[in-house]
Amino acid sequence: MKSTIYLKCPQCRENGLLIERQGKYFCANCMYDYTQLNDDLEKLDEVLLENLREGGFDFGFTTALYERVTLIPPQEATEYVKKLAEDNNIELIPDKGAILKGSLPVIIFFVVIIVVIIFASILVSIYG
Repeated sequence: MKSTIYLKCPQCRENGLLIERQGKYFCANCMYDYTQLNDDLEKLDEVLLENLREGGFDFGFTTALYERVTLIPPQEATEYVKKLAEDNNIELIPDKGAILKGSLPVIIFFVVIIVVIIFASILVSIYG
């Protein structure tokens, strides 16, 4: 099975694929052994938080890392990472207002285009 999990590596600081070799998980760039984080849960939390904050990776990738390193079931991993994000004021899903605010220029652009098309068709029908 091929991995599709990308993370920011705590060792090489690069964004890379998480690969599995002989029951361990490594950074494809520098072969950092993520499974060693199971012995240092504080460091594991730091890696999870960095990936949630700035790694550009989604909640699912971060949860998958936690699940693989700690060998806990997916539901428990999901709950843990959600709680970790909440405790550190990391918004996992942007609120609806932020989504609407971000798409407002696109909406305005389309409204302007529609108004121009309607106006042009009226002029063509009048002066046609």
